[in-house]
Amino acid sequence: MKANFFLSILSVLISALAGYGFYAANSGEQFCLLLAIGSGLCFAITLIGALGIKIEGRSGNINFRIVSIIFFIIFLLSNLIFGFAGVKIAPYIIINGILLLIFAIIEYGIVKSNE
Repeated sequence: MKANFFLSILSVLISALAGYGFYAANSGEQFCLLLAIGSGLCFAITLIGALGIKIEGRSGNINFRIVSIIFFIIFLLSNLIFGFAGVKIAPYIIINGILLLIFAIIEYGIVKSNE
């Protein structure tokens, strides 16, 4: 597994801008900072997986990137729903936390299967 630092930094910057976008769109809400930090963190983790990390072996690399992109889209939809439907702190943390852990388990399985 190799990391491309330039693409990883770009992924973090894109995620920070997306997080700020959620903050700006929900600036009058009570938990807008939580939404901004949570969405930025989830986006950063999935975008780094999609762009900034390369797994040894062609099939492992493709699977790693596809799973990262799918979870990026899931997190985007989840954060849009929470952002425009109103954020409640407990469901937001629980749903995004479970999705993030499922993402980590799948990615770990992909990495371990290619060793």
